[in-house]
Amino acid sequence: MKPPINPLPTEASLQLMLDNNLTDTVQLLIDTNKLQFKIGTKDGKLVLEDSVVGAELWLKKFISIDDETIQMKDDCCKLSKVDDEVLILGETGTGKELIARSLIGDRDGKFLRINCAAMPKELIESELFGHKAGAFTGAVGTKTGLMAAAKNGVVFLDEIGELPLETQAKLLNVLQPVDGKRYIRPVGFNEETEISCRIVCATHRNLWEMVEKNQFRLDLFARISTFVLKIKPLRERKCDIKPIAESIGFSMKKETYIQSFLEKYHDDYINGKESLVLNVRSLEQAIKRYIVLGRI
Repeated sequence: MKPPINPLPTEASLQLMLDNNLTDTVQLLIDTNKLQFKIGTKDGKLVLEDSVVGAELWLKKFISIDDETIQMKDDCCKLSKVDDEVLILGETGTGKELIARSLIGDRDGKFLRINCAAMPKELIESELFGHKAGAFTGAVGTKTGLMAAAKNGVVFLDEIGELPLETQAKLLNVLQPVDGKRYIRPVGFNEETEISCRIVCATHRNLWEMVEKNQFRLDLFARISTFVLKIKPLRERKCDIKPIAESIGFSMKKETYIQSFLEKYHDDYINGKESLVLNVRSLEQAIKRYIVLGRI
């Protein structure tokens, strides 16, 4: 089976044309295909540069020619312009954080991430809301929580399904505005602090099943799931294997290895060979092993 044809010129192919002084051709391809590039110069050499900012800059890094995934990215771009909570669903290694980063849009705050599965449950509340010196054993100083530190940015709650029920209740309280404003109460403080960050959540788990098993609050699920972005795993969009591989090779400046990699292993991925794990992360790891060791 032959690899699918990428209908659009890749960043690598466009840069190769620039290296061969085909500037007019590159500009024509950019214009006719409405590509998010511009021609610039660096150290006296013509180079390809991003022509986008904000959400589109991050979404450009999420490579796909799959129709449903392109629609998901388009929805993501629209959601970057509003302030509502967003829930991102996807398996491990599908690129949930990349999509979450795009949701900062044009906000001027920080993107701050917490992995709810990796953080000890007794520290999650302090990490999110902050604490006062002496509020608990080990609290040697006052700490600003992520929700205040992000200011007008995004706090990304990765693996929200692992959040303890007690903390879920406190998060729900934060997400319920009072006169259009949201507040947190750092551990050990009596006063509340107003916050302006956006909350984005992600999980690989089925939250509805968790709700039915009383492992996740129904009211919190309803609050964070007004807008849901579902990322298809790579095994369900195998048309993306080739363009993703080419992009990885370009970013590593190892483009010459990629055609050889695809000739050897593309059909194995397409046919679902059992020994291969197919997600974006595992594909990148396989390419790195191939470049260094000559095998995956």
